[in-house]
Amino acid sequence: MKKNLTSLLILLIFANTFSQQKDDMQPKLVGDTLITKSGFKIIIGQDINLGTGSTPDGDFKFIRRNSTGFGTIMMMTDNNSYNKSQLSLPRNMAGHKGKVVKIVVRGNQRIGQTFEPLITFGSGRYEIDVDNAIAAGEIIVPEQFKPKPKAAIVELKQNISIADEIVKLKRLLDDGILTKEEYDIQKKKLLESN
Repeated sequence: MKKNLTSLLILLIFANTFSQQKDDMQPKLVGDTLITKSGFKIIIGQDINLGTGSTPDGDFKFIRRNSTGFGTIMMMTDNNSYNKSQLSLPRNMAGHKGKVVKIVVRGNQRIGQTFEPLITFGSGRYEIDVDNAIAAGEIIVPEQFKPKPKAAIVELKQNISIADEIVKLKRLLDDGILTKEEYDIQKKKLLESN
């Protein structure tokens, strides 16, 4: 148990250090090139490969025909009527390419800036909440630019969850809801699942 806790502590410190370094990276615009949080570069004139939409019906949640910007109207919702009202890119565009015609800059350096590539499909123009679109798979990027899962944090949560479950079982035993035999069986199952 002590060895597990030491290993988890080391993994947590490593994951926290790594995630702070990754999270500290902010998108920036250098000339006509947008460098995303993950380091993926988007250049004016570049073709963007679309994945699939992330709403329940397949429409695109983070690619919208919109001139007010994601910062002012974007809400984290899977409500399809809301998405349609904001003119989401429809699901039939999955797998297509769009050409970057401009990088829209919203805000200022004092209050903060967002950068949204503007892409065209024929006569339609759509803005992309690029980091969320990459994370959701709405934009296809090389593997090294996809967000990495935080395995160490997931492992820690799993171990905390098992400990919490054992505490709950103990309360049920103490309250007379479980027998000692039932408690031992359930505790053994929890410990073996780790």
